[in-house]
Amino acid sequence: MSDFFCDPDSVLVFDFDGVILDSASLKREAFAALYDDQPEPLRRAVRAYLGRRGGQPREVKFRHIEAQILGRPADEASIEALCRRFKAGVEQRILAAPAIPGALAFLESHRGRLPIYLLSATPEHELREIVARRDLAGHFDEVIGSPPDKVTGLGQLLNRHGLRAPSTVMVGDSYNDYRAARSNATGFVGVTADPAASPFPTDVVTTLDLRGLEAALASWYRQT
Repeated sequence: MSDFFCDPDSVLVFDFDGVILDSASLKREAFAALYDDQPEPLRRAVRAYLGRRGGQPREVKFRHIEAQILGRPADEASIEALCRRFKAGVEQRILAAPAIPGALAFLESHRGRLPIYLLSATPEHELREIVARRDLAGHFDEVIGSPPDKVTGLGQLLNRHGLRAPSTVMVGDSYNDYRAARSNATGFVGVTADPAASPFPTDVVTTLDLRGLEAALASWYRQT
């Protein structure tokens, strides 16, 4: 057991897709499928963009794809329509997605031992529904979705609960999660199933899945 869990100020903040549920790639595929009618070069560009932009709200991704990749108007009505189509196509698959290995065991083991929060780019009302239907709500002190973006959301969480940034660790699978942690001066542990394709700087402590999270937190704690 790491000294992280003996520190009374320790706090964990988890991303959701790709960290608690094995749903990050599922969502990327659902996004990409909405553009299957486009020419192959544009489909490749969409997939490349989605591979780089995990952890961002879906409306941000759609605005970029529509305006910057496809070169067409990204008005609010079209973005809202795309968000509805995406939600309809992915909702049942998210509810059936398996948990990341070790996630449920970790949450159950440390439930009530320290504050644990969930911070996701998924719209908050949708996130809360998924968490409730997956019977996960009891594992988190608070469930936070978008808006706002993760940088702002994490900062607001720290302020709302009077949490110490140096004792708080964000656990995420995207560079956007890492950026949120760095912007708020919190710790960070990355989850990456393929270390060769890690989106994080080489000095970031990572784990393949949550079976290795205790060891990763111990390594992070020794570095602080």
